[in-house]
Amino acid sequence: MNRVANSFIVFLLAACAFASCSAQTYPATCPVSYSRLEMPVRHRSGASTPMVQLSFTNETKKKIDRAKFGLIIVEPDGSQDTYGKALTFSAGADPGKVVSAEWALELDKVNIEHLGETVYLTSVEFGDGTTWKDDGNQRCRDEIYYGPK
Repeated sequence: MNRVANSFIVFLLAACAFASCSAQTYPATCPVSYSRLEMPVRHRSGASTPMVQLSFTNETKKKIDRAKFGLIIVEPDGSQDTYGKALTFSAGADPGKVVSAEWALELDKVNIEHLGETVYLTSVEFGDGTTWKDDGNQRCRDEIYYGPK
């Protein structure tokens, strides 16, 4: 091949590689910011139910249709226990808006004398069909600790 053809092929390969790399999606920063996390116990008709109350803001430009959160509870001995069920939010969250959610927890899986809790976002489904997933590092989290320092 001649020198011009070789230069053109190298240019074409470099352009394709650049276009491919720029089209890839990488895990973005957290699509929500947290403004309230509480874990009260609701007492009604002699029954006690531990609750998770969470307020967050959709920090993206897309509507959130569904979000799943995980929960870690700090036990009285300081150990951390992952709550076995996802906390699913499906009420919808418009961009820039604060929304609140509440979930009832199973009493036998929560020590009401816990020392704190952590909520972390595991996945989001947006109105346009795209998704966001946690990479396993639970970076998109909010934590509260009541125990000794």
